[in-house]
Amino acid sequence: MMYKKIVCAVLCGVLLMTAAACGGNANSDGDVLPAGTEGPTSGFTADAQTTETVPASDWTTAAKDAAEDAAEEAKTTDAAETTEAEETTEGAKEISLAAGLNSTDVAEVMEYYKLAAAKNQNLKFKKTLTLVSLNGGEGKVAGYVETFEPIAKKAIDKNITDDEPLPGDYKALRPEDWQSAEAVSDGTYTTIRVRVKPQTDGPNGKAFDGPVGRSMTVLPGVQTAVDEMVGVSADFDNGDVSLEYQNPEIVVKVDNRTGAFVQGACSWSYRVHTVLRYLEAKVLAFTVHLVNADGNIDYRVSY
Repeated sequence: MMYKKIVCAVLCGVLLMTAAACGGNANSDGDVLPAGTEGPTSGFTADAQTTETVPASDWTTAAKDAAEDAAEEAKTTDAAETTEAEETTEGAKEISLAAGLNSTDVAEVMEYYKLAAAKNQNLKFKKTLTLVSLNGGEGKVAGYVETFEPIAKKAIDKNITDDEPLPGDYKALRPEDWQSAEAVSDGTYTTIRVRVKPQTDGPNGKAFDGPVGRSMTVLPGVQTAVDEMVGVSADFDNGDVSLEYQNPEIVVKVDNRTGAFVQGACSWSYRVHTVLRYLEAKVLAFTVHLVNADGNIDYRVSY
């Protein structure tokens, strides 16, 4: 039965590896057309063209009338756009780090957060991972996984780094990514508290995708970790694996005068619940089936 213990230990190692892979530089997107895709054409075709001759006098009159109509329409459009812009400016709240912010409007708090993130994006942050639980699921395999839990807990508790980049991809954040947000300023400091919308990924999740990914980075995929382990494979195509990001929260305190994050008062956190409802894995020639196994890891980045 030793080989089953080895396989289970490796799968637990996969959980550790994916957790340790959290972090990375902020995402930078670029829109690229797929291969073979062409840009917009002029819209003219040979069938659409006309060869009808128009007398010069009629053309002159028509052109004059068209020019006058176009000028009048432009005046009307400009006036409407000016009025709309004035109304928008009048109704919008000016957001600045120096002014601080008191608001429960998600869009306003997010705009303030983005300003603060841009100001502090070159700082180094501390990442801490804590293994909360490891459940082997059903059958004899469960016992082997649970036997490995103390070793896994000790290993992951030591996984602390002090040079992480700013979590998430703040430039890509959208108001719909946050369930609620509150900013409170006492005149000297502004404290932001955010509840991010929970997110569930499969085995091929991407670090900066989804509301939690954009807000604070998620695990870059269990399958990627497995693929990088020599002699190890897992049938994710026919398996049922999910990573649930629970209770994602952001707390940030900003110095109104400088726009700097206040050290010791900033954190990005969630619990990732990894569920292996069914997964067949191999280490060399040995195979094991995990059924209803799961694990919980608390993820926290702080400054």
